[in-house]
Order: sequence, then structure tokens, then C-alpha cells
Amino acid sequence: LELTPDEPAPFRCGTCTRCIDSCPTDAIVPVEEADRTPHGPEWALDSTKCISYWTIELRGAIPEEHRASVGPHLFGCDICQDVCPWNGRAAVTDEEGFEPQNILPPLDELAALSEEEFSQRFAGSPVERAHYSGFLCNVAVAMGNSGNRDFLPLLKTMSESPDAMVREHAAWAIHELQRTR
Repeated sequence: LELTPDEPAPFRCGTCTRCIDSCPTDAIVPVEEADRTPHGPEWALDSTKCISYWTIELRGAIPEEHRASVGPHLFGCDICQDVCPWNGRAAVTDEEGFEPQNILPPLDELAALSEEEFSQRFAGSPVERAHYSGFLCNVAVAMGNSGNRDFLPLLKTMSESPDAMVREHAAWAIHELQRTR
């Protein structure tokens, strides 16, 4: 189909830097003058530094030097969206289909999910995009960042996973928790 593109959205950020200041990984970076479109934004998202990219789209290990910055995030982050004053003006719906599901399930419960249980629990949800092994890596990183040494036995089990990436993230988490006193 031939479509007429919409006009670009107006730039409304002004001097607000809440998203920039709130990003735990400094993923919102200045756009070089030469790369900027006329009247375009001065800042852009560097996905290689973004928690959402690492926990959803990345098909490999979360960079070790950034795992501590992931904090408790299992699937995405959206801090930049949460702090945006424009998003605070968005209409809220009471439509049942938009109600959150699986909010803050316990990490130990998630770490123990089999691949089949993962598929059943998150069927039809965006969480499927992380894939089972990626999701387990995210769980291991969140455990490692929790400071909760009660997760060590589960992480030990995860460190024996047949999946090398899960083993790597679990070993990192064990190391983090063992050095936390």
C-alpha cells in the first residue's frame, strides 16, 4: 500500500531531562549535531545500554559490566516512560483486557519454572519474547542484585543448567551474593 506518512510528532520535551536523569544505565545519549534532523531531538536511546533491550531482545548474555545496573528488572524497565510528565497525562482505562498480569511474582517461583511451565504461564504475553533461557538469565541477574542470600541454593541449581548462558548468569549472581555481607 502507498501510505502518506504522518507529520513528525512535535518536540515537547523543552528543558525537561527527567528521563535522562532517571535512566540507571545512561542509555539516553546526546545526538551528534551532524546526525540530528532539523528541529529534531538532541537525545536518543542507545539500545546497547538499555535494560529493556538487555532483558527482552538481546539473544546473548547481558554484558557483565552492566548486570548490576539491571537491578530487579526481569522484563523491560520503562523508568524513562514512568517519569515522563507527558505520559502522566495519559488516560487510564478500566478495560479488563489491559489489567496487569503476573505482577511481581516471587523470584524463587520464577527460577523454578520448567520450560513448559514458562510457556503456559506467559503464553500470549510479551514475556515470550525473552525466550525461556533469556528469562532465566534475567531471573538470575535480579537474584544476584537482590542481596538475598536465600537465593543461593536456587542459583546453584541454575548454575548446573544445560544452557550455558543460564549457567553463566547464575554463576555471576552467586558471586555477587557471596561477596555481599
